[in-house]
Amino acid sequence: MEATTIEHVFEEFTGSLADLDAAELIDAAQEWSRAENRATARKLAVMAELFSRRTGVDAADRDGWWLDPDAAVAAELAAALGVTQGLALHQIHRGVVLRDRLPRVAALFADGLISDMTVRKIVYRTGLVTDAAVLAEVDAAIAAQVSRWGRLSEKKLEQAIDATVLTHDPVAVRHVVESLARRRVEFGSPADAPGFTSLWALLPAADAAALEDRLEEIAHTVCPADPRTLEARRADALGAVGAGLDALVCDCGLDDCDAATAPRPVRNTTIYVIADQEAVEPAAKTAARSTPALIFGAGITAAEALEPLLARARLRHIGHPGESPAEHRYTPSVALAEFVRCRDVTCRFPGCDTPATEADLDHTVPWPVGPTHASNLKALCRLHHLLKTFWSGPHGWRDRQSPDGTVIWTSPTGHTYVTHPGSRERFPALCRPTGTLWTGEPPTPERCAGREAMMPKRRRTRAQGQARYIAAQRRLNQQRLNHERLDQRHGAQPHGPPPF
Repeated sequence: MEATTIEHVFEEFTGSLADLDAAELIDAAQEWSRAENRATARKLAVMAELFSRRTGVDAADRDGWWLDPDAAVAAELAAALGVTQGLALHQIHRGVVLRDRLPRVAALFADGLISDMTVRKIVYRTGLVTDAAVLAEVDAAIAAQVSRWGRLSEKKLEQAIDATVLTHDPVAVRHVVESLARRRVEFGSPADAPGFTSLWALLPAADAAALEDRLEEIAHTVCPADPRTLEARRADALGAVGAGLDALVCDCGLDDCDAATAPRPVRNTTIYVIADQEAVEPAAKTAARSTPALIFGAGITAAEALEPLLARARLRHIGHPGESPAEHRYTPSVALAEFVRCRDVTCRFPGCDTPATEADLDHTVPWPVGPTHASNLKALCRLHHLLKTFWSGPHGWRDRQSPDGTVIWTSPTGHTYVTHPGSRERFPALCRPTGTLWTGEPPTPERCAGREAMMPKRRRTRAQGQARYIAAQRRLNQQRLNHERLDQRHGAQPHGPPPF
């Protein structure tokens, strides 16, 4: 089939791009931007409609499940749209809020007059308004004003929305102090270079200052001849903290350097890497070490980057099970489990990147009807394992696995999604068929009565948790407002958001 270029697509609507002058190109870009807004608005509306159907009265008895109806429909839409579970849930939430809380803003969005970024800001910054009548006023006011705001920076857009909320419901204004409740540490980014993992953290200022001082102190435990930059030594200091050490090993190479004899980090952390034999062979030449390796959770990396790890690493050979018979137990042997995880690399649900080393091993056809065999085992993260176990059946999720590790998922609506083992491109030998277990359709075990009782439960439903969060934020805002009024009586300046 002939590839379709972007220019060919645009010719259908605008003619040849080469025939357009600069002004016409700007006009076309603006029109396509509005079309993008309209399309996004319709997508969110569709997602909200499916969400309402899946989480209605018939699903109310599952609201207390750890994997509740909200998470189940998010997984269904994530697979259909090729996005993550979290992103699908955020988009569903925006669609529901636009439909049920901000219909006038939603109408502007549907006409393409405001962008998805603006909508996200409006949805979030009006989220603490609880009175329906007040919310209707806020919705109407923002809809009337948004066209007059023009092209605002992100900060000015937030200020404009907050000014409207402040006018109608001062207790519902979002404040920066909320970030304290969202402190977190995140590892890894899609933009990370092979062999490296980025680290991002949001900490209370006091904790961040203490950590900075600690890293600075450790970074200066080497002698002046150490060839590393201070920046690199700070990064190494963070690794030393993770290993429980108080000093760095100096890299100066001088015989009389006391810092060169400091304890080296004892790595008691297991990092799983898939590599060809040539990549880890000590006698291998540089030319032979160019075969990339795969680090679980970090992606492809050059084999040369493995050298610092090889001296302390415990190497295990992963053998392909071939036509080996099934194991006569539920829990797979260490060798079989390692093979399945190395073959799959990640969770096998569509779009999930959870490393297989952090996932469960799922029997595609439930045990004991389905054997403990490589052709019937796959990696599934806990969320998608629970989804497959408790949201399955004729009107739920179904999966079928091939001997080469390919998994075909069928969603509750009958749509199919195919996932392949993560090793297929780089290490295809791991995807050689492991034996055919049955011909024709695989067996379908009877569902276990009372299975629902085994689902982990939430302490409170998602709706209860959201209501509790909003109430807590409003209480904090009310206290803040009371303090501001008290300060104003004594001549102090108010602390609220600056006027727009």
